[in-house]
Amino acid sequence: MSLVPNVPADVKDRLTCVANLLARPEQLDGVRIRCCAELLRTAVERSVARACAAENTDQPVHALLISLPSHVDADVAHDASQLWHALSRAIRHHGYELNPTVAELRGWHADTASVVEALRPTLTLSGTIDLT
Repeated sequence: MSLVPNVPADVKDRLTCVANLLARPEQLDGVRIRCCAELLRTAVERSVARACAAENTDQPVHALLISLPSHVDADVAHDASQLWHALSRAIRHHGYELNPTVAELRGWHADTASVVEALRPTLTLSGTIDLT
């Protein structure tokens, strides 16, 4: 699976680690499944914090997700929030519940890569350039 280029090393490491775990699905037990979900969730959290320019604050993720639409497109903010909540549920599921499937993890991995890419800051130029 091709990873998102030009993302911060901490996020890229998490995506790579999950991709490596997903490459051996027969070894995915309940603990490793939760680890994958936790790694993906922290990749989303770090990307959201960067998008909100809040990397070095102690703001809760819920607060950052609420403010995210003022920093990025509303659809991207919605996708990031939905993904974060799905991953949070996967991490905190009860023993009597079914573990997420490998297919779900693969989908969350792809979704995380997509959200991370969408949350990357873009360079915007303003003004005019006279070429004469």
